[in-house]
Amino acid sequence: MLQPSAPKDIEKMIEATAKAMALAEYRCGTPRMVKLYMDEVRKVLLDVARAAKRLNWTPDELVRVLKPPRRPARYWDQQEDPPRRGGS
Repeated sequence: MLQPSAPKDIEKMIEATAKAMALAEYRCGTPRMVKLYMDEVRKVLLDVARAAKRLNWTPDELVRVLKPPRRPARYWDQQEDPPRRGGS
């Protein structure tokens, strides 16, 4: 998360989103592929912002909804010495 005094650069956010979209579709995040997604990313982010505004969501609520859920800890992850697999 950005610090309050840090400048906000929308172009960095757009470029990062374009790279994520290119990686998700083609598994390729080269600058040429990222450039192809730049126009689509602006439309997607604008639509998300409009929908959030229409639904009266705060940015914190939007982040909470979009963040993937954490994997619950398994029993052996909670123990100091996890059980070993195999013979001995």
